[in-house]
Amino acid sequence: MATIRMLQALDYDAAAKLSDDVFRNEKQMSMAHSFSYLFSPITAHSFGAFEEEELLAHMGLLPSVVRIGRSRLPVFSLGSVCTSEAARGKGFGTDLLHKVQDHVASTGGVMMFVSGGRSLYTRNRCYPFGQTQIYTVTADANITEEAGVTARVLTENDCFAWYELAQQREAAFDLSLWDMHGLEHGGAFASCVMMKPKVYVLERKGHITAYIYILFPSAKQQDAAPRVYEYGGAAEEVVYLLQLVMKQKQITAAQLYVPWQETEVSTCLRGYSSEEEPNQGTLYVPSMERLFRYMQNWWSDQGALAAHIQVTELEGGNVRLEYPDTASVELTESQLFSLLFDPKATDILPPAWPSAEQLKITIPLPYTIGLFYV
Repeated sequence: MATIRMLQALDYDAAAKLSDDVFRNEKQMSMAHSFSYLFSPITAHSFGAFEEEELLAHMGLLPSVVRIGRSRLPVFSLGSVCTSEAARGKGFGTDLLHKVQDHVASTGGVMMFVSGGRSLYTRNRCYPFGQTQIYTVTADANITEEAGVTARVLTENDCFAWYELAQQREAAFDLSLWDMHGLEHGGAFASCVMMKPKVYVLERKGHITAYIYILFPSAKQQDAAPRVYEYGGAAEEVVYLLQLVMKQKQITAAQLYVPWQETEVSTCLRGYSSEEEPNQGTLYVPSMERLFRYMQNWWSDQGALAAHIQVTELEGGNVRLEYPDTASVELTESQLFSLLFDPKATDILPPAWPSAEQLKITIPLPYTIGLFYV
């Protein structure tokens, strides 16, 4: 009979070994290095399934905070979900996930980002969410460095300027200066796809005005394009920086991942081809009432009528929404997810309710691949 519990300090070495056995080959660094926060008893809240104190299955769980304007959302990220070969097919996954979800709810977590989208998650209240535009940026042959402008790799001297730019992002994981440099060093997602991560900055007359977090293909990935998963600074500066880096590295095309709310960046890139995808992974929300409470500051600051909506959780997972002087409406959890996280969702609320432009209810979330990735 397996025991499912939170990992204790001495369990994390076994968790890293199991994860390495499942996810790594001999050429890749240990998960304990690339995902150091996830395999630390100081920061992680991970769970495992044990038989006679042997770890057979693991779910890595890491708490953090997402910043959306003035709103601060306590969240978790779930990753490094794996089962030893001998224990597969025993049904540990569902029991582990339910234990993790109970923990997220009991700690006051507002949501949990899940790095996967398989049926284990989608049948247990985890839903696709968000919208991301992936632009293929082609090299501009006419681009030149302006006087007093340099595109270069981040150095130690840039630490405060880089942090300040990251703090200006509207929707982002709320990272400390220490976090940012630790995550840059770990290169979590880059290690999974065997690419080489770098942070480049744009220096204009002695001031850092933009940065990009870019992953370069390895020598064996000759047909792959570099990918920019995170950036900061004014939109025009970000695109200019990318073009300068492409010129320096003789790159013909690169991919830039832009969440739906980053409209200024999208405007700068409108001349390039793009593809649309949901955010990476799936999302779990333990309590819609709790989520609405935490979003009040954001909605109020945007002048959004969504700030006046009252939500009540009903049996069976449905929710009731109420708006002043308007008939209430009952939605399934799936419908409410679309309303809250899909900027193109339509025909969910009755015609008598305020329009989507008036409600401004869609919640902007950061893209879940970047410096921070679980």
